[in-house]
Amino acid sequence: MNKTFKQVGIDSAYLLSSFPIALAAFIIAVVGFSAGIGTAIVWVGIPILATALLALRGLAAGGRAQLSAVLRRDIQPVRYKRAPAGSTGLRRFLTVVTDGQSWLNLLWAIVNFPIAIVGFVLTVSWWSATVASLAWPLYGWIIRRAVGSEGDGLEYATEWLGWGDSYTAISIMTVLGGLVMALLLPVVLRGCALMQGGLGQGLLASLESPEDNETRVDLERRVTDLDTELARARERLAGV
Repeated sequence: MNKTFKQVGIDSAYLLSSFPIALAAFIIAVVGFSAGIGTAIVWVGIPILATALLALRGLAAGGRAQLSAVLRRDIQPVRYKRAPAGSTGLRRFLTVVTDGQSWLNLLWAIVNFPIAIVGFVLTVSWWSATVASLAWPLYGWIIRRAVGSEGDGLEYATEWLGWGDSYTAISIMTVLGGLVMALLLPVVLRGCALMQGGLGQGLLASLESPEDNETRVDLERRVTDLDTELARARERLAGV
């Protein structure tokens, strides 16, 4: 039970907090891509497009950081292409533009936005309806006093069920409805979180396994050590 409550909290936080990230990413992706492609013919668009893709890297990193708790697995970081040291500004911009992961970030920003909207709206609506239904006996009398006994329309449902139109009958019906929504809440939130998280994993996470990542790091370290030894050998030869 505690695990379920914890996962509901994780999924709720993810679906609510991911919407601002998705909104910002969508705006940057659409505006940056449109402006960059539209002016690329005069080369002005290359820096604009590269700047937008660089901004999306930060937002993609934020979206990627949320995935581990939702998907219950480690998410491998991605590796971006780097321009050689001493490269010109244009070369650095072109390196960003020709990086495949940069375009995956752009695709994620566009595709993820409508999914994030659905997840955000469902989370807010379902939580609100659940809490409002369960708490109806505490505040429902205020509504009935303000609009009259027939103003809320709930008495029609209780009369149809044969329970009468008393405040107790209406309270029982709303609480039962709230309990049903509360039971479905973990399922709804989990489904939305997995759908959005699965998309994020497919577009934002590295396809390397942890073992592959360790092997690559070890190879890079060996290459670095070899370069250092070669540099020392050149210095010795130059001294001779």
